[in-house]
Amino acid sequence: MEFGSRLKEWRGHRRMSQLDLATAAGISTRHLSFLETGRSRPSEGMILRLASVLDIPARDQGSLFSAAGYRPRMATRPAAGLDSMPAAIAGAIRLMLDRHDPYPGLVLDHQYTVLLTNPVFAALVEAAGIPFRPGQNFLDGFLGAESVRTLVINWEAAAADLVQRVRMEAWLQGPRSPLQRRLDRLAADSAVVKAIESHPATDRMPVLPIELRLGETELRFITTLSTFGSTQDALVEGVLIESFFPADEATRCFFEKAISPPPEKPQIGGSDC
Repeated sequence: MEFGSRLKEWRGHRRMSQLDLATAAGISTRHLSFLETGRSRPSEGMILRLASVLDIPARDQGSLFSAAGYRPRMATRPAAGLDSMPAAIAGAIRLMLDRHDPYPGLVLDHQYTVLLTNPVFAALVEAAGIPFRPGQNFLDGFLGAESVRTLVINWEAAAADLVQRVRMEAWLQGPRSPLQRRLDRLAADSAVVKAIESHPATDRMPVLPIELRLGETELRFITTLSTFGSTQDALVEGVLIESFFPADEATRCFFEKAISPPPEKPQIGGSDC
């Protein structure tokens, strides 16, 4: 697809008229029309200006440069793992996971594939027998696996919240988002359809409450997401760090006593667990 067709596709996806985009980019509608029909070739600076207005992700900006006949200024593919990312970013992510001990945490790419988990999350996954190991897709597991539906006490509400959140992310990723295609497939499952119908709206966003049952033990969390929101590097863009925090005292004590190793030194102030 040529540059003009790609630009028009993105403009339509963002629900902007030619006048809207031209005004926001500081150009005439005539010039924009010429760009979309191929009568004019954009400069590299014009591509960056239009991409900024349309909020086009870095990896798709690279494709725009290629479509216009330029060498891409940035990578068009995300990192396959932390080792593929810039060392400073990978180090920051690992530090965040390390500092989150003794509570679960994991790293996801822009399609929700699990890239990395901390030891606590890995132990939880192993104990519960759920498909959230590195290389597996978190959405496939949470929305599609029967073992997860059994484990999560409030699965319907959590699934509806997750679908709502991911829909927004997929829209931001653009008209050809693989994440949207994955979500469409998963959201067609009868159990997910029922969950969405039962929980059409939520006031819990952006924090997602999760309740788990492990044998006789019930654990309650809130989860938060950290992102590298302003990055212009496709290797990092869209990476999510999901952190689980105890939502009650019983959950806090469970992880501090059952999963974390005994402290080598006495804790100042002691512990109530």
